[in-house]
Amino acid sequence: MTDRTLNDLDNAPAEGAEDPEESTVAEVSDVVDPDADSVDASPVRAEEALRYFGADFDVDGLVRRLGNGTFIIPTFEPLAEAETEGYAGFQRGLVWKKKQMDRFVESVLLGYPVPGIFLVELPSRRYLVLDGQQRMTTLHSFRHGTYPVKDGVRKFSLRYVGDDYKGLAYADLKPELKLLFDNTFIQATIVVPQGEAGRKAVYALFERINSGGTNLRPQQIRVALFAGKAVNFVRELNSDGNWREIFGPHTRDLKDHELILRALALLRIVREGKTFAPPMAKFLNDYLSDYRSELPPDAHAINDEFAAACRLLLEADPAALRLGGRQVNAAHTDAVLVGLMVALGEGVTLDGARVAASLASLIGNSEYRKAVSESTSHSDQVKTRIRLAVEAFEGEPVADQS
Repeated sequence: MTDRTLNDLDNAPAEGAEDPEESTVAEVSDVVDPDADSVDASPVRAEEALRYFGADFDVDGLVRRLGNGTFIIPTFEPLAEAETEGYAGFQRGLVWKKKQMDRFVESVLLGYPVPGIFLVELPSRRYLVLDGQQRMTTLHSFRHGTYPVKDGVRKFSLRYVGDDYKGLAYADLKPELKLLFDNTFIQATIVVPQGEAGRKAVYALFERINSGGTNLRPQQIRVALFAGKAVNFVRELNSDGNWREIFGPHTRDLKDHELILRALALLRIVREGKTFAPPMAKFLNDYLSDYRSELPPDAHAINDEFAAACRLLLEADPAALRLGGRQVNAAHTDAVLVGLMVALGEGVTLDGARVAASLASLIGNSEYRKAVSESTSHSDQVKTRIRLAVEAFEGEPVADQS
């Protein structure tokens, strides 16, 4: 081992101190949503909505394409404002630990095969990476010699590897090892969506093939595939101060975004006579598809109603969405938001005290409690809770003695 390598190891940071910075935003929301994983009874068939084919890329080509923007790694951090080819996203803020990065690079240097990646072809002929983000990011960082940490960037030298590679950065590799690294081939499956049905099929695909240490959550996939006016509208509503108080902190699973989206989509049941058909995921995807290029004509009114509903809920009870005072209940949340927004849109005069009384009446109804706790994505349960919530905030008595 050379003196340079020994010095690098002597000065190596403590384990953990050298890990890439993770987001300070919590990963998972404190939300009860028992039907979040409900199954689509009639999923889109690939042959009807997708083309796909295989392609091999060497590491050098992957790194160059990632650097020049041909390959786009979607980002999912709730507070970010990134836009890529109309696929608005949020920085995910979650990366491999240094040990995972080192071991992956070592496997390439040892000549082991690298797992394939999935790419979605955009109309611009750029490619969205929806499976393989961590591998590609690690290859790019090692090739360029640095990776981000909390206090800036750190030299990417290998530590958690066998003796032959300890302390080495890409620049330190012998010419034959550089060639081995750069010329390693990675197989890619390239998926080409065919219209809006194609986007829905891609969503269905990535629900199924999500791999790696941390899976993408449903709303994270949506903001990448259906980005546009509606996704941005939900993002704006999600920043409402009163909503943040009653929901809680931002989380990386974007459940806060999803609950707002549920309210907007279900609002159409009341105002447009739209029929709800499970699963909820497909219903939400359809809404984003419908309003990807243009918002609904009453978007301004929806914005005002949502803000007023959140203000009233905070006045009535900061824990209004947490049945039993614990976790946010997803089904209760979508019903309450829809009920309040409908009542406000109809000019019903509401204040915190009246909203509190309506909430108590609603929660006291056994039919409603069942609709927000059992089979919550069943069409009858959705219709029941929306109907009862609208009645409660319009002033009709709904409580029973069950």
